[in-house]
Amino acid sequence: MPVSMPKDIDKYFFNRTKDINMINTQLSTVKFDIPPQLLITGYRGVGKTFLLKKILNDQNSDILSVFIDVSEIMGRQKGNLTEEKVLKELLSAIDDEISQNKTSYKKWVSKITSNFKKLGLKNYDFSDDVNVFDIPIPVISDNYDKLSKFVMELPQKIVDSSDEINGFIIVIDEFQLLKNVEDPEAFFWLIRSFTQKQFNVGYVFTGSVSKTSDIINMINGPEGAFGGRLIQINIEPFTFEETKRYIDEKSNNLKFTDEGFERFYACTRGIPLYINSLSTVLPNNIICDENIIKQTLQLNIDQIAIMWIYIWGRLSQGEKDFIIYLLEHDGASRHTLDNELGYSKSSITRFIDTLSNQGIIEFNQDKQFVLADKMLKLWLKIKFETTGFYPL
Repeated sequence: MPVSMPKDIDKYFFNRTKDINMINTQLSTVKFDIPPQLLITGYRGVGKTFLLKKILNDQNSDILSVFIDVSEIMGRQKGNLTEEKVLKELLSAIDDEISQNKTSYKKWVSKITSNFKKLGLKNYDFSDDVNVFDIPIPVISDNYDKLSKFVMELPQKIVDSSDEINGFIIVIDEFQLLKNVEDPEAFFWLIRSFTQKQFNVGYVFTGSVSKTSDIINMINGPEGAFGGRLIQINIEPFTFEETKRYIDEKSNNLKFTDEGFERFYACTRGIPLYINSLSTVLPNNIICDENIIKQTLQLNIDQIAIMWIYIWGRLSQGEKDFIIYLLEHDGASRHTLDNELGYSKSSITRFIDTLSNQGIIEFNQDKQFVLADKMLKLWLKIKFETTGFYPL
């Protein structure tokens, strides 16, 4: 029961038949000149990335696909995310995908490189150590228009140049981090402008974001780049019964009392990442009751909530104060935050935008901001109870 992406996806994959059928139904239109455009959301750890990689792996050979992770790009750039870096990553991913077919690759390279050389190189600095189609990809200075046009048109050109290929699917994971580029709204409009002219290229945006976040409105709101045209699919956690079947099938003989399993499900909420991480630290030679679940959580919370340790370390002090306030007051209205948090209204607005876009907080039906993940709450509470202070 892995807590990170395994190499053998099929070996560890479980269920999700309904989600697979729903997404595949949309993606299948790419070969019929109807480009699919999807927005896949869900809680952190619910398995969106795992699911989409499974779906891409199972596509027929006439459908090419690429998967780029914006968080990985941002990490490599030490937080300095730019539109050019995203485009280069997409270009490298396309190269990796089409190079799998050695025969077709040679045909594509001759066409693609000739187009690439027409970009005009006088404004480029060839100091970047990246190669695509055996050509160094340059650091852009003022030729962004030409580079973006080339990259965005390339997938459709690949389909058009081959009788063997009927479609191209592009998945952009952790898309909400595109909010960190210089002009995210313009970047979304750039993508949208090319999707209107392409018939065999599908885009899937996915990320752990609050449904009320501004990034959702920016990309798919009424005034957003896609204007509601993205088909939005939310990946739900496993149900109580699904979690039972998952444990029976995938765990190393874990056993529970009825009350123990109810507590296990309440703690994990059916989110596969939490199911897996808690399962790895539970004893498999005794029947786990409520007390064993509680003690195991207390003693191993850092291992179970390791995702939140990483995220917490990247937050500003103001964002941490915001989260702690919501935790201690079980949520708060905007009016209360403005008057009691101790930060300026502009800072609070920034905290709300940033934390919503990361899926850390959400705006509920009672018109209050609340923490979106119970494991984050539990981790903070246990750390405070055991050390007397919240994590720094």
